[in-house]
This record gives sequence, structure tokens and C-alpha cells, in this order.
Amino acid sequence: MQLLQDRRAIITGAAQGIGRAMVDSFVEHGATVLAIDIKPLDALHKNASHPEKLHSLQIDITQATAPERIMHAANEMLGGLDILVNNAGIASFMPITETSDVAWSEVLELNLSSVFRLCRDAVPLLKSSDSGRIINIGSVMSTFGGTGLAAYAASKHGVAGLTKCLASELGEFSITANFIQPGAILTDITRGSIRQYPEMETFWRNKAALGRWGEPADIAPVAVFLASDLGAFVSGTGVVADGAAMQAP
Repeated sequence: MQLLQDRRAIITGAAQGIGRAMVDSFVEHGATVLAIDIKPLDALHKNASHPEKLHSLQIDITQATAPERIMHAANEMLGGLDILVNNAGIASFMPITETSDVAWSEVLELNLSSVFRLCRDAVPLLKSSDSGRIINIGSVMSTFGGTGLAAYAASKHGVAGLTKCLASELGEFSITANFIQPGAILTDITRGSIRQYPEMETFWRNKAALGRWGEPADIAPVAVFLASDLGAFVSGTGVVADGAAMQAP
């Protein structure tokens, strides 16, 4: 069953991890996707199951002109837009007293400010859709805090607040806005952190009631649900996918 037949989607941070898993799932469910990343996207095209449904644009989304260029590409390549997925993001792990203004700004710029600008510039296209969807990738840190994660947690709390405001303002146009709150997910980035801090793997595996780390493939179906007609009445909320980790003491 193809839940996203003929839908047109933008997915940022698409070269790897959760973003790549979402691209694959969206295409499998019938969507045409414009994949966005600052990194090369050749591998995404090479392994695409339906290459005719995949387009890409390599761009730094923090650039001032990026939102306009991305929306222009969506019009040219997709013929419009139904779904915007803001997935690109970074994390920095350092105590507050060691966090420089530059480090703080770098995280907030990518994780929050670029999300705001892309959402803002996507609204005119989404208004022309019969199934407008905004899906932002937050984190369990959209609700909680953590040692060494001040900039990251602040940015993800911001994503939560922004998404709720989008849902309130855009509901009259039948556009939904939600954010996904992944827990500890095995990606290239987190695997690098695990190699540096092996105890991190054990901590999060034991913390999750399901007894394991999540995989990008655990998050992609949540995005498909929110993007599809099945999620048409879900808006202004965060969907937690963390294996019940944050319920543990």
C-alpha cells in the first residue's frame, strides 16, 4: 500500500542516517522527493529503487539564499510541494562554561534558524497543496535536558515551539505541522561518538525499555504516517520514538 502516492516532498539532511531512511521510505510509498544535503548525494541516486522519483540539490541550508533556491527547485523539479521535512541538524557535546558563542550559534543556526526559514518560505507552496504537511525532526531533548547538550537541547526545544506555532497559524489552510522526537538512534554520527565514548552505547541501550538503540528505519515510518492521510488530523504535537527510554529513571 503506497501511502504517499503522487505526493511531492522536500527532505533535508538526506545523505545519511534518518534523512536517507526517510527518502527511501517516502519513495517506496509513492512520493517524489527532492533530497537536500550539504554533502554529495551521488550514493542516494545510485541506490535509489525508483530513480525517476528522486531529485537532489547539494546546498548549505544555512545560506541566506538557500530557502529561495530550494523552493524554486521544488517548483521546477517536483511541480510544487506537499511535504516539507526538516531533518538536517548537528549536536555539540560540551559543558555550558566551555560553549563559545560560535559553537552556540552554529548549532542554533542549523537546527533552528534554518528550519524557521525553510518553513516560512515553504508556506506559499504548501497552501496550494490539498495535503500540506510540515514535519520537523526534534529530539527527546525537545522535552528534556542533558549534561553537555545546552545548545542542542535549546535548539530542539525551539523546534518544538516553532512547530506548535506553525500548526496554529496554518491550520486554516489544512496544513499540519508536527515534530518527531527520536531517542538514541544509531547513525554515522552516533557511531562515531560511541567509538569515542563506549559507555554511551551501554547507557542508552539499558535506558530504553525495549533494550536497544533505535535505527533510522524506526523513525522513517513515523514520518510516513504524519505525511500521509492517516495523519491528517494530527497537528501541533511531538511524536516520541525512543523505545521508552525517557520513561526510565
